[in-house]
Amino acid sequence: MSDLDEVIYKADQFIENCEFEEACNLLRQHMSPPKYEVLRRLANSLYSLVREWYRTDKKRADKLILEGYDISSKLLEVSPNASPSHKYYAIFLGEKAGISGPKQQIMSLVNVLSHIKTANQLDPLDPFVWYLEGGFYEKLLCLHWFEKKFVYTLNKELVRPTYDDALRCLLKAEEIKPNFFYYNQYLIGKIYFDQKEFDTAKPYLLKLANLRILRTDDDKRAKEEAEKMLANM
Repeated sequence: MSDLDEVIYKADQFIENCEFEEACNLLRQHMSPPKYEVLRRLANSLYSLVREWYRTDKKRADKLILEGYDISSKLLEVSPNASPSHKYYAIFLGEKAGISGPKQQIMSLVNVLSHIKTANQLDPLDPFVWYLEGGFYEKLLCLHWFEKKFVYTLNKELVRPTYDDALRCLLKAEEIKPNFFYYNQYLIGKIYFDQKEFDTAKPYLLKLANLRILRTDDDKRAKEEAEKMLANM
């Protein structure tokens, strides 16, 4: 096993165990010269850390976002024809724009969706890319009417999705890899709940509410939100 293979093996073990800080610390030591397999795992681990910290330590999350944007930009340079390159660039482009302010975030939407769709075209069997597209549509759909007016005034070419568009993507992700990401199931349940299709929403929400093993902050949030919706049925 080469030195790089050993690094990759150790990083994968950390990621599998949700030890993202340890994975980042290891991978940061092997960034020069830039290598796809290192940068891809580092981008993934940084994004996981952002999602762990954004609710409790925004300054720390913002710092990780800026690092993630730099890493994902390098990843896109190194491997422009790889789906993960576009996936992580889309993620961190949107996150970085969010730090810069609402207008900058809105102006980035078309570019973010373009990279998500490119990632999907390059690897249509990556469930997380389907989740990203469905989640993107769901956020647009949840905007207030005046927010939508502002968004579409600045982005005349931006897609106007329906709830069916969002569900199509999120359900496709589950079809490809069931239970891969509990937050994906939460969004499915939420959309059905918001559409007052409570009988369809309930199985998704009950499954999340009954979770006992919660590995990440996303798992905890999915469970918490599902419990709230079930209480309001």
